[in-house]
Amino acid sequence: MTPEERIKEILEQAVAREEGTSNRFSMSAPFKAILPALEETLSIECYKNIKASLAASFTNKVGKDIAEYVLQSIFRHAFLIEAVRKPSGATNMSVRWDAPLDQNDYRYASYDKCFEIFEMLVSSLKEDLDEQENRQLLKLFKEYGLLSYELPLDYKNRVVGRYIHSIDNFTWMWDELPKRTLKLRSLLLAKKRTANKNKTDQILLLEAAYSKIVVKTYLTDRAQTGDYKTNREKRWETEPESVQFALRRDCLEIEYTLVQQLCRFKDFPSDISKLLEEEGLLEAEVNGVEVVLANPPHLSYEILKGSSFFRCPITMDELDFDEFQREVTDPEHGKASFQVGHKNPLKAINDDPYSGHSAQNISWISADGNRIQGHLSLKEARALIRKIYKNYEDVLDETTTESQEVSLTEDFEEFFEENLEN
Repeated sequence: MTPEERIKEILEQAVAREEGTSNRFSMSAPFKAILPALEETLSIECYKNIKASLAASFTNKVGKDIAEYVLQSIFRHAFLIEAVRKPSGATNMSVRWDAPLDQNDYRYASYDKCFEIFEMLVSSLKEDLDEQENRQLLKLFKEYGLLSYELPLDYKNRVVGRYIHSIDNFTWMWDELPKRTLKLRSLLLAKKRTANKNKTDQILLLEAAYSKIVVKTYLTDRAQTGDYKTNREKRWETEPESVQFALRRDCLEIEYTLVQQLCRFKDFPSDISKLLEEEGLLEAEVNGVEVVLANPPHLSYEILKGSSFFRCPITMDELDFDEFQREVTDPEHGKASFQVGHKNPLKAINDDPYSGHSAQNISWISADGNRIQGHLSLKEARALIRKIYKNYEDVLDETTTESQEVSLTEDFEEFFEENLEN
């Protein structure tokens, strides 16, 4: 058996053991079994070079740990996929060349193609690690990862009608977006890493916020009907024809946007705001702000008059961090006052960022706003609210006293005319 054949067998056995169980898949054991086989291939030389480069930046131990994390993560992304199995609808780790994928599925890739992708990614990484900022970014992904085996690695394009998992469609992301997003993440979650068992309220709050962000940003919705069934798999691993699909870059941009919105909640901790401002990670203004990056994420703030806090895009209520804290510390079963949602429903694939899973189309939304909107677009929801307001105004003119009309109508009028631009 060749080294390549041994690696293939080890991976197939590893995913077979996980199938049908509730155990969380781990690359640790298969990676240790794979390393002896790698010693007989070119890849182990690349591994040694990566380890030496990382060790030069940190310590030998940290360099070794990061190198192993990076190699395990590359293995995960090159060879494996978390896909929905039919008909059960369960999401399990699978190899790219076997069930539930087949050659009619554009996420399929033969073992040989996966091995080519792995070698290319490892080889190209050696040169990228000459940059200190790139090495630091990998360290942040390892220490503050929100997903297992998270890396600044993505497909170049959302490929439809041909195989997406190909050697010419992979890219490392070394630009400002992942660096800025991970730096922001590390500052907000830094206390989590050094906290004792009695976590502070602030740490719990930030963990809770990121938990909401991860589910809505990086994972698909649960949908067991329609052409493309999804069940909390990574968005870049669902079928590219599905409206649930998104590139990792899109998801990082959404995370960054939602965290920026959160930091503009009323009564957000001032000490954290000051720290983020000092680090250049929090904008000085809310109204109409956009972050200046190489590929700027759109923070998607509502254009509001005279407001310094983030508002629900439906109700225009200011979102309050103190209320968020009360919900986290004293939760009520089945009730969530703060939600993350798409401002416009996900539609068929098109070039409009305002109808897809994108930073321009996502926001924190109040529970009232979510109930009012339902499946409507933001424009439709606002038109409905205006219509309701007008109906009330017309009816109140005929059936209520002047004092009642003032108390019920003028507040509405001030609310809409002063706060709603479009």
